[in-house]
Amino acid sequence: MARFHGVYPAIVTPLTEDREIDRDGTHKVVNYLIENGIHGISALGSTGECAGLSKAQRRIYIETVIEAAAGRVTVMSGANGTVFEDVVADLKMAGEVGAAAALTPPPFYYPLSVEAVIDYFEALAEVSPVPIFLYHIPRMTKVPIAVEAVEQLARHPNIAGLKDSDGNLAYFAEVARVANEVDDFSAFTGGDSMFYPSLVVGGHGIIGAGVNAAPAEEVAVYNAFKAGDHQKALKAQHALNPMLTTYRGGVFPAGVKATLAARGLCGTTMTRPIPSATADEVKAVRAHMESLGMLSGQPVAAD
Repeated sequence: MARFHGVYPAIVTPLTEDREIDRDGTHKVVNYLIENGIHGISALGSTGECAGLSKAQRRIYIETVIEAAAGRVTVMSGANGTVFEDVVADLKMAGEVGAAAALTPPPFYYPLSVEAVIDYFEALAEVSPVPIFLYHIPRMTKVPIAVEAVEQLARHPNIAGLKDSDGNLAYFAEVARVANEVDDFSAFTGGDSMFYPSLVVGGHGIIGAGVNAAPAEEVAVYNAFKAGDHQKALKAQHALNPMLTTYRGGVFPAGVKATLAARGLCGTTMTRPIPSATADEVKAVRAHMESLGMLSGQPVAAD
């Protein structure tokens, strides 16, 4: 199993006005992201409204993303829930449609010990047809994946890495240390504003919401770092940071989808109960993006 690396958008899920999967919008978003140099796609995560989509919608969406990617980049699915058997079903679905891995958080609701977290992921890994990517996002799940758990789980042959969305660089540095002591285990940040620092401490890439809004700028950070040009990478990070303010309005991830609507790539409809961005809000996002030079040469949705 090769180590995952590079820039992955935590891709949004375009929806029609009646809240079905927008296949045309999905193709447009996937093509736009690939044309801007991304290395892979992570679908059905938090930015992809995983918690608001039915099982049938999840399958249609990941199939559509894989179809649109057409083998040009790696596609990772999501597998999440509170019922073990339901998560296993998501993992099996990911394998059936051809996903390369599945981003999997611990189940929310019950507080879990380190030992319980280890047991949960090891049990999933034993039956999953695709490698599991651990998803550390305690502000959503209320269940952390402690470094002690990572140290054990990283050695499982069917656990491929960890995405950290907690924003704690000290924690991420420890995860990166573990990752670099183990073959084929990747440490990915979920924090767009800390992408460059995450690479400095040994990270291998990003699965970020901000990649939807500024894919080329995120790729520039990664490419400069991999080329050994730290000054250029830091400059690229500084150029990226203001762009990350464009999607922070409304209830997450409505603002992320609004940045793609401002490019004319998809609509703004969200799964319930997340309020969709209004036409006026999209205008404001578009104006913000224009002020930062983000829309040069890109399609812009009509008023």
